[in-house]
Amino acid sequence: MAGIRRSTLKRIPTLAAGYIMLLLLALFMMGPFLWLLSVSLMPGTNVFAFPPAIFPTFIKFDNYVEVWSFIDFPKFIGNTLIITGLGLVLNIVLSLSTAYPLAKMRFKGRSLVFTILVSTMIIPSSTALVVHYLTISWFNLLDTFVGIVLPSAVSVFNIFLMRQTFMGIPDDIRDSGKVDGASEFRIWWQLMVPMVRPGIAVIALLEFMSYWNSFLWPIVVLNDPAKYPLASALTYLNGQFSYNFGWIAAGTILSVLPIIIVFLFTQRYYMEGISGAVKG
Repeated sequence: MAGIRRSTLKRIPTLAAGYIMLLLLALFMMGPFLWLLSVSLMPGTNVFAFPPAIFPTFIKFDNYVEVWSFIDFPKFIGNTLIITGLGLVLNIVLSLSTAYPLAKMRFKGRSLVFTILVSTMIIPSSTALVVHYLTISWFNLLDTFVGIVLPSAVSVFNIFLMRQTFMGIPDDIRDSGKVDGASEFRIWWQLMVPMVRPGIAVIALLEFMSYWNSFLWPIVVLNDPAKYPLASALTYLNGQFSYNFGWIAAGTILSVLPIIIVFLFTQRYYMEGISGAVKG
């Protein structure tokens, strides 16, 4: 018993040093966000002052009230919700329906199809910008929300993630469904999909962040600034706020709050989905 206590006491300095290093790293990573939050809470602050004000010396919410009244936030948030919701549904459905046969069905050329899909991940997304624009223009989808979502309606990374997750499910479950006379669609929908909910949560979180923060492609596709999502609207108005960094900071904080809230509610499923995909 005494030996265990001595061993525990010897580990305390190591554990304390580890926690201190992790705390310092967390503060370092949170530095830009804390600085932005500090600027948004202190009207009239000189953002170029050195050292930067990481923590606010006084708190006022004038910037939030003024930027909310100046920008039509409800309209831009509504646009963002429509784009994000449409993108989430398409990505989840298409990723699930594509990954399942690549993971569980045996057909000729399956490995080749998967290899080709994965190889496309090395192509930078920016190189396809012109092709996407010409395609959307040919379909007469410019200045529409569908035109924003369609080029990214399915992601190869999401397909890869869901394939790995499906591969972690025992084949006996699919075989039992076949024995009971269930169709392939019913096996997929009622047996397989409920078992990959953590993977779906990972896709939902990643795509939510992607669509919520998208600003370049909506600016390219949309001609009417009133249809911009929130990130694009803030960028469009940046020139008018060039000397009012408090408004820019407050608008940015308001735009990232939904992402933080969604991550806090889905972080458990996110970790389960990532670990399941790695095991698969």
